[in-house]
Amino acid sequence: MSFAAVASQPVAFAAGPDSRVSAELYRTAFAGDRRAALAAVLASLFAASALSQQGASKLVWLWCAACIALAVLRLVVIRQGRGVGPSRTALTLRGRWLALLTLAASVWGAGAPLFLLRNPAADALLTGIWLAAAGLSAPLVAASRPAVYLSSLPAIAPLLATLALQGSANSLMLAVLAATFQLVLMHLALEQNDSLARGLEARFHNEDLVQQLRDQIDVAARANQEKTRFLASAAHDLRQPLHALGMFCAALDQRLQNTPEKPLVRNMMDAIEALENSFGAMLDISRLDAGVVQKVPQTFPVRDLFRRLYQQFGGDAEARDLSLRFRAARRIVLSDPLLLERVLANLVQNALRYAQRGGVLVAARRHPHGVALEVWDTGVGIAPDKIEMIFHEFYQVDNPERDRSRGLGMGLAIVRRLCNLLEHSLQVRSTPGRGSVFRVIVPAGDLGTIEAPPLEADTLPPRAVARVTILLVDDERAIREATRELLRPMLVDVIVAATIAEAVELAKQSSASIDLILSDWRLRGQENGIDAVRAVRAVCGDSTPAVLITGDTSPELLKLAHESGLIILHKPLQPRELVRLVERLAR
Repeated sequence: MSFAAVASQPVAFAAGPDSRVSAELYRTAFAGDRRAALAAVLASLFAASALSQQGASKLVWLWCAACIALAVLRLVVIRQGRGVGPSRTALTLRGRWLALLTLAASVWGAGAPLFLLRNPAADALLTGIWLAAAGLSAPLVAASRPAVYLSSLPAIAPLLATLALQGSANSLMLAVLAATFQLVLMHLALEQNDSLARGLEARFHNEDLVQQLRDQIDVAARANQEKTRFLASAAHDLRQPLHALGMFCAALDQRLQNTPEKPLVRNMMDAIEALENSFGAMLDISRLDAGVVQKVPQTFPVRDLFRRLYQQFGGDAEARDLSLRFRAARRIVLSDPLLLERVLANLVQNALRYAQRGGVLVAARRHPHGVALEVWDTGVGIAPDKIEMIFHEFYQVDNPERDRSRGLGMGLAIVRRLCNLLEHSLQVRSTPGRGSVFRVIVPAGDLGTIEAPPLEADTLPPRAVARVTILLVDDERAIREATRELLRPMLVDVIVAATIAEAVELAKQSSASIDLILSDWRLRGQENGIDAVRAVRAVCGDSTPAVLITGDTSPELLKLAHESGLIILHKPLQPRELVRLVERLAR
């Protein structure tokens, strides 16, 4: 077995269970040995010069050249091993480095028996040089335990043997001191090695834990994305038949006027409307999360907002035998009036739902940060540990049986998202059994910035009733038939198509101009509503009004549809919305 192979055997001992620790220890040892090699060159020159002055033979310079050559070879191997990770090549380079380190220490140690003189003063000086050089290398390569042994023992053992064989009291004393010094130095170097290894193990362990945490976060994020896509697809598939059902019921309601079956149809439409409200709330959440809702802040008086809220909820409060009071106190605020009205409407509706006695107070009060819009109720109250949970989707206080007549549990989730969008602080204070107060902090507005409302134009006389032609593109046969049945009594001609190619062909064949394009978002195959509108407009003209109908609540698709600039209606589309749209076209 070769000397290099023997020297490389301790590598397996140092590798340990984690190859990354071994690789990092050797990188540290290589960096330290670069300094040790340079020190060896200087020590060789200094020792050769000192020995030459003491009358040593010319052989000392040959010995010095050998030490320098081995130091240079170590530097070459260290340079080759820079950046090499755990691999067979790395193990080979480490073996070469350890072999060169051992050979360099042996050549250095051979200088002691060759050149030590029987001069006590000179021997003490030379012993100090040998100990200093050998002792310097051990701490520098302490990151590698094999290197500690291989750089120290071959360098010091010949010196100790030479001193012991001289037999004098002085040389024996020097041998004892040198041996003690070397043992202490090696002990410190080995402790340094243990400390470095433990530190690296802890570091890599922490890095592994961090990576595992990141992997788990990625898994959770992917699961959440998959859940979102699943819910969006499920919502789309459920909206399609619900959309058609609403259209059929509305058409049936028109035909059964003044008949005994009218209440039955009305109950069916109420049930459909409840389902539509559920989808509408989830759609609001999706639109807010998608970032397609934009705020348009302006300055306006609170009294206008409170007046609309009273008109909306006054009858409901009276039906529940509750008082509903508003105190605007001439406050002026700066916010988006529509979004802020949605916030307060959800809070008032929620307060009326839980106030079994007393009533609800909506007040605008001065606040250090603007105006506090407060909604007070005398309801059941909220326990302190439940306050954060009420802003979660589908959570309702005191409704574990999920009674749909008491709401969906989405209102406060929407309120929080809207307040975050508006950058308004939302605060809650509640006492169980006595009631709650929800406070929205809104910036105060400047009265001087309120613009006077423009003069309303004279009312135009109604246009003579005319037939309206609508091109509907939808791949669901039930939706096409239901829409046609709903609009037939309104003098509306509905041209239906299932694909883009069919829609283009029907638009070319139509004797009447197309007044409106209605297109579903998802069509057959890879076709979509935006492409359908573009294709039909290429035949009918770019100014043809177009509406995109989608049952998809995916935030990405909602944002894409919003950025397309088309009017968007969401399935299940309430029949009255479509009727109002057609009525505007017929004027």
